[in-house]
Amino acid sequence: MKGDIFKKIGYIIIIAFCILFCARKLEGKSNENMIDEKIETKKEVKVESVYPLLDRDVFGDEIILWYTDATKQEIFIYAETVKGNLTPTWEEDSIFPPELVKLLEEMIYQSLDHSLDKFEWEEIQKSIYFRTINSFGADDLNPNLEEMKKLFPELKDSGIELRYDSDAYRKISGIEDCYNMFHFHITPEQDNYLLAIDSGGSAGHAVIQVAELKNGEFRIMSEFETQNPGYGRVIQYEEQFYYVFLPYNYNLKNYDGVALYKLGNDTVQENILIRYLPYSYMWKNIYNTAEGIGLEHYIESIKEEMTSDTYLENGRAGDIAVYYGDERAVDILLPENDETNRSDTCYQIDFMNIGIPIYIRKSNFIPSNYNSTWHLKSSFYLRSPKNGSIITLENMEINHYLPNPLQPELVQMWFKEIEGKVYTFCLYHVSDYNYMLNVVRLEGNEVNRIRTDILSPRRHFVLTEGEKTIY
Repeated sequence: MKGDIFKKIGYIIIIAFCILFCARKLEGKSNENMIDEKIETKKEVKVESVYPLLDRDVFGDEIILWYTDATKQEIFIYAETVKGNLTPTWEEDSIFPPELVKLLEEMIYQSLDHSLDKFEWEEIQKSIYFRTINSFGADDLNPNLEEMKKLFPELKDSGIELRYDSDAYRKISGIEDCYNMFHFHITPEQDNYLLAIDSGGSAGHAVIQVAELKNGEFRIMSEFETQNPGYGRVIQYEEQFYYVFLPYNYNLKNYDGVALYKLGNDTVQENILIRYLPYSYMWKNIYNTAEGIGLEHYIESIKEEMTSDTYLENGRAGDIAVYYGDERAVDILLPENDETNRSDTCYQIDFMNIGIPIYIRKSNFIPSNYNSTWHLKSSFYLRSPKNGSIITLENMEINHYLPNPLQPELVQMWFKEIEGKVYTFCLYHVSDYNYMLNVVRLEGNEVNRIRTDILSPRRHFVLTEGEKTIY
């Protein structure tokens, strides 16, 4: 009987403990919910309060104040230092004279791009390119207005006012877009002209016609297209005439070589393209901090990948990929897709270091016309904790219009978290095949410059001969 009583008491105690345990658990869960609500409210207030801070031009002029005339000069000197010694290249089975090829290689080696990176025609005419081709008679083979009147007396009596050389070229050729003309004799019996014609398209191509003037008519011997006008001229080397022009890297719009066409009936295939291209990159640190020194190991680990054909335009790139760091891929419905209800893949990270992740959508702009260059385009978004909607940070957008050609162009940007801090890596194309990596730590309205490195290439000559299209 007593045993039954003790059993009942034991059951009562156990039940009491269970009730007390459950009550405490429910109370804890309630407290957790309250805490979550407080956190959510805190986040909501925080996002709304910092929105004006985030919706600004973070990646504009403020982040490239470091790029000065002194920096440009340092890049030029470093590029000249590391490019390597002049090592002429020539194929034994080439139809082109080895001495002519080597002279053109020497011309390219002597800072071709920098000497043509000018705006005034008078300065461009002083470049090593024009000094070299004029030594082969280029200027003498390009008749001016008065010389055209002697070659074509009918111009004097045309009744049309001729103010420029090109007026005469258009009148005689009968082609409205003919912008240049050259006169020479492939054989003593032939009276030859080369007509340079604007293709009229936004790509900037030029159409070149090699012709013989016979019985007052131009008879086309051969015709080909060049990537761009490229200051094309006719030159004479020994007894042969050639058309020479400067092709450029279409993505960067920098001159990186010279093209040579042997003039005659087979000009389309009798050509050679000489390019002076990177084969590896040298890095030089020009600014550093204690934090920047701490990034050394990471930067060393990505150098080879970062300068590969996949992510860098170095003369051999096809489709250039966007580089990513610690950004995390997420699918979200962007404001511009509200009507289609189609989600997009963006990348998320707190690169402003204020506890609020920002969504990023990056893409490469690959040019399809003669006046634009490769650059990075980026959009930024914020999620509202109030209703979960996505807000566009319009003023933070990067290069949604063509970038300023007088400033370095942002071509890659990624983020890396190290020891609890997120660093922003900005890679700029600055000139020729030279790039600059600028690392900053963004924190609210502060832009903290951490380190800056120059990337300049070691280069070699790459020759392509006999291609119908050589660009």
